[in-house]
Amino acid sequence: MLTVPFLVTALVIALVLGAGLSAWLWRVQCRKWVMEAGLRTLAVMRWREFSRFVIEALQAQGFEASRLEPSADRGQKADLLLNRDGQTWLLTCKQGVDYRVGRPMVEELASAVRASGASGGILTTLGRIEPDARRHAGAIELLDGPMLWTLIDPLLPPSVHTDLVARAHRRTLRAIGLGWVAALAAGVALAMLLGGLRSAGGDPKPAPVPPMVAPPASQMPLTGRGVEPAAPVIAAPSTDTPAGATEPASDAEQREQIERDIAALPGVVDAGWATRSTLVVHLMPDATDDQIDGVCEVLERSESLGASRVQLQPAPSSGQPVRFMQCRVY
Repeated sequence: MLTVPFLVTALVIALVLGAGLSAWLWRVQCRKWVMEAGLRTLAVMRWREFSRFVIEALQAQGFEASRLEPSADRGQKADLLLNRDGQTWLLTCKQGVDYRVGRPMVEELASAVRASGASGGILTTLGRIEPDARRHAGAIELLDGPMLWTLIDPLLPPSVHTDLVARAHRRTLRAIGLGWVAALAAGVALAMLLGGLRSAGGDPKPAPVPPMVAPPASQMPLTGRGVEPAAPVIAAPSTDTPAGATEPASDAEQREQIERDIAALPGVVDAGWATRSTLVVHLMPDATDDQIDGVCEVLERSESLGASRVQLQPAPSSGQPVRFMQCRVY
């Protein structure tokens, strides 16, 4: 039977861990999930629509879109031209969330700025800018995914923003529920390590002392003193702890297994994760709907990845458009 001290210890530990984890998930991780989903939404837009959002976001810094187009013969290796205070700026937009902007790309834009006589350049990406590129940016302004999302988020239609927040809240609530279960289990385990479980059975009792047997008279000491009793021997408490359960496969291991299983399906060339929650499946020209249904059968085996977004990439020769689907809702 468990004692009150043990239960109190376990509950206090669970409350501390659960409350801390819940606060972090709601205040930090939820915002990160909103941003990640928002960047993926921007990534699937048409490039012109995405660049329009970028220009609109830069208007707060005094930039306006130029009526002129970049001229290759003048060294303007950029996507768009901007004007600010009567001066020209070059703008380059990289839309993919997996884009990695390195030093060569920054140096290329800086060279184009010098060759065209522009006042400066801006390089934006939904992906990440490498540290080496930042160190050699010079007069080039760099805006990566998190910075760009902060500028574009207020410009999105309210319905899009509401949907992103609602999805992130549902994901956060599920994570908080699982976190409290884990916190309770950790509280019990730590209470056991602190000795709470041992106290449930009371203090250990010393082993009974065997009765003393007087030695034969021939062996009695001449002084007449009796034999002093030996100190009682107390059995040491057992330190064995139950073996932990085998941990389930991690999300990374599950993603690798899903890639292998889907790549083995008929009608599929290969599969790979574009992001942590978006799976790209390259189809053969003669892929059928029944074969595509096999993708969902593989995904739904995973509890944590079954609701991932699937991008069906047709073969170039098929003339079919790119499609998106979701096998299971969050």
